[in-house]
Amino acid sequence: MENSMKSLTWMEFKKYLELYPELQLKFIYQNNQQIYPNYHITEFKLATIESVDCGGNLDTWKEIILQVLEPKENIETESMSLKKISNIYAKVSKAISIPENAILRIEFGNSSSAMRQYFVSDIKIEETNLVVYLIDGATECKASSKCGLPKLDKDIKQIANENLNIQLTSSSCCNTSGLKKEKESAGCC
Repeated sequence: MENSMKSLTWMEFKKYLELYPELQLKFIYQNNQQIYPNYHITEFKLATIESVDCGGNLDTWKEIILQVLEPKENIETESMSLKKISNIYAKVSKAISIPENAILRIEFGNSSSAMRQYFVSDIKIEETNLVVYLIDGATECKASSKCGLPKLDKDIKQIANENLNIQLTSSSCCNTSGLKKEKESAGCC
């Protein structure tokens, strides 16, 4: 499985709900751990994000966040079916309108993992399951052309293993001193 962030939209996820109602929804997170199959989806949260990056660029997008509660005990059972999730969505859609292009995030935490929002790194049909692989997000500079920081197209571990030397120019917004320097790490914009 490739370990990179993927922005799965609500429309893409909803297609699975419509096409494969008999499949069970299974979540895999850190170190190939599975959220207990007797989980409960507690909320659909619709969030509007408005941001201004360090280059002064305005951006707006929507995210749909499914909050998943893992019970204290793992009961060996089938996971929730896509049909059941589709039925929950039918109720939710009467109260809120989820844009087709909203980014899907999964919010989850348990006794050994702090609650956080995960991105979907992959989604696969495996036997009788629709398996959603979750990955932590990473920060990146969206104003990279103005700022001098490279866009993150690679896996975070790969970037950390490479010794990136960032070339800053006197016009880079992250050049904290305004002086020309050969090579320096980027500072706060």
